[in-house]
Amino acid sequence: MNRPDPQALVLDSTALLALGASNRWLSGLISKRTKQEALHLFAPALCLTAAVAQRPLLADHIGGLDDIDILDLTYSGASVIGTLIADGTDWRHAQAVAAARPTLEWPDGRTIVTTAPQAYSAYKGVSVLPVP
Repeated sequence: MNRPDPQALVLDSTALLALGASNRWLSGLISKRTKQEALHLFAPALCLTAAVAQRPLLADHIGGLDDIDILDLTYSGASVIGTLIADGTDWRHAQAVAAARPTLEWPDGRTIVTTAPQAYSAYKGVSVLPVP
């Protein structure tokens, strides 16, 4: 399910890797975020970990971008994410799925930005925005 103008975006490991490889669309998204306070960008810690495993210097690049908030792995998050992994979700995607689900802060959920939208097709109610 895609929403036309998401206000909260979760960058998964594939999107972070694409950003590190200078994807123009993602770079434009960062620029848009700088100009538009209503747009919130998030990188789940496990997604960043997965991306850094493939591209070690990426952590410094992403960490230096003030416009992306890193989502820490909290106790309650670890419980939800552990359940997702036990149910077959790839650990590299589990925190993105958990972050995309509706919460009190984000009642409509957050949209996952990814180069691999098929990885999220099994999750009803999770919005996905493919990286062009």
